[in-house]
Amino acid sequence: MNLKQLGAEIEEIRQKNRIPLYIVCDLFGVNESKWFEQIVAGKRKPTTYQLIMFIEMTKTPLKSL
Repeated sequence: MNLKQLGAEIEEIRQKNRIPLYIVCDLFGVNESKWFEQIVAGKRKPTTYQLIMFIEMTKTPLKSL
């Protein structure tokens, strides 16, 4: 799993579905500045639970997995 690709895909889905940043930050346990530094940049691996909850929330599969 390429974390940078996964982070970019998650951010793309978030924007496409117009999900407010604070909602995904809460889901992934980061603040807004850490969202881009850690999750989107691929420096931190989301937990399985976080990925499942994101997929359930967006009803969109993650192709990067």
